[in-house]
Amino acid sequence: MNRWMLFAAPAALALASPASAAQYMFSFTTSTPLFGPTASGSGIFTTSDTAMTVAGQTAFQILSITGTINGLAINAPTGNYGNYFTTGPSFLDGSGTLFSLIGGGNVAFFNQSTNGLYRVNTFSPGSSNFVNATSSRVAAVPEPATWAMMLLGFAAVGFAMRRRPQLALRTA
Repeated sequence: MNRWMLFAAPAALALASPASAAQYMFSFTTSTPLFGPTASGSGIFTTSDTAMTVAGQTAFQILSITGTINGLAINAPTGNYGNYFTTGPSFLDGSGTLFSLIGGGNVAFFNQSTNGLYRVNTFSPGSSNFVNATSSRVAAVPEPATWAMMLLGFAAVGFAMRRRPQLALRTA
């Protein structure tokens, strides 16, 4: 049994690799329209788990974006946006993020550092709005590898208990 455990333990550890992304929900509605139609939207930023410092804030690189803006789905393929989700007073760095919508149009979503407000600019149709924006982390859900490792652990404990010799109880 000891040999079996020597091989099983490293295999189980290899299966239980940590998650490589975090998810943050966002939503916004127009607070001050500057020109063009108002904007509202919500979605999820998927970020890397590797923290770095950007402009004095803890930041995570944005890997993908899903959601809707003014009822149109965000068309943002997985990739490197070169932008950061931050954990400081603002959740987007000053450069923000740019993505397209299914059905046409592009959207720029950023924090305007000169006044501390979030801003959404849409192109085609053109509009610019200061928005009230919120963000919160999405609760983690165990990955399949985590469930597999837990089940292997329970099976190993059960197997070890079953194989253990039974001690006889003596009564006086």
